[in-house]
Amino acid sequence: MEIVSWIGWLAAALAGWIWSIAWLLIGGWVSTLLQILVIVFLVFAFKYGWRRAPLEMVLRVRPVGGWLWRWITSREPRPAYESGAGVPQVRIVRVKEFGDINLSSLLNVIMLAGLGMLWAL
Repeated sequence: MEIVSWIGWLAAALAGWIWSIAWLLIGGWVSTLLQILVIVFLVFAFKYGWRRAPLEMVLRVRPVGGWLWRWITSREPRPAYESGAGVPQVRIVRVKEFGDINLSSLLNVIMLAGLGMLWAL
């Protein structure tokens, strides 16, 4: 029976660790959104009074929320050539020219040259 308690303790510890990581990642966003909400409430409270402010906020948030929901759930229109209308696909292959180098490789070469000069000292 002791094994069940150990498994329960391990599951609780793991869940707590996962919650800590998740809160670390989203906690800043939650704090920022709450601060913005408080500032908006203060503006509405000064404009309409503290009793009417929540109702006015809800009345103004609904159209914005509907627009945001439509924007999130909308899809980009697909061009006719992507819908599989029998248009052959053309692949563009870019051949690297002599002397093409990416930034990561360039920084690696500079670091190795610096280490080489350091060894020469």
